[in-house]
Amino acid sequence: MAAPMPAPTVHASPHAASRWRSLALRADRAVCWIGRLAVALTLAMVLVFCFAQVLDRYLLKTQFDAWDQVARIGMLWCAFVGAAMALRERRNVVIDIIDRHLPERVRRARDRLFDACLLVLAATLFYKGLDVVAVGNFQDIVGTPFTYAVSYASLTVGMVFFMLFLALRLLIPDAPAPQDAFARGEPDTQGAHP
Repeated sequence: MAAPMPAPTVHASPHAASRWRSLALRADRAVCWIGRLAVALTLAMVLVFCFAQVLDRYLLKTQFDAWDQVARIGMLWCAFVGAAMALRERRNVVIDIIDRHLPERVRRARDRLFDACLLVLAATLFYKGLDVVAVGNFQDIVGTPFTYAVSYASLTVGMVFFMLFLALRLLIPDAPAPQDAFARGEPDTQGAHP
């Protein structure tokens, strides 16, 4: 009786892996563009409403009294989405007391472990934040047509950005930081992060 033939092993081609990486980096660029636009718009909203509050108090004297409330909403959104963008662009605050004493391999392992822990934390905050948003639906922000769900949603949306960027870091550890929004030319797809 003849022995059964082993099934042939199928290996992913380098071309397929390269295509997958290219798609992931393209999606990352799109998410980064959305994040940067969100930060710019919310910061502009904060500036406009703060300035309008001063104009209204001393010049216009309208009956609208929620300038500061709307500015606070914008500030929350700017803070949470901006923190995620800082993480993606590797511009977040880092304390590196022992980095120069660790071998490169240990630093990479530590970074991946930290990213995995941070991903779990972001997923937990997102999940728990959904309950907070639901409760916020029943609390009106005085003087505005909004409820506190609008403010609390900034946490959940920020955690979505965190999870996307951390997943990218874990899947493609050497993904380049996104190109500056005002730079010209093609984004750098070569290098490893600093």
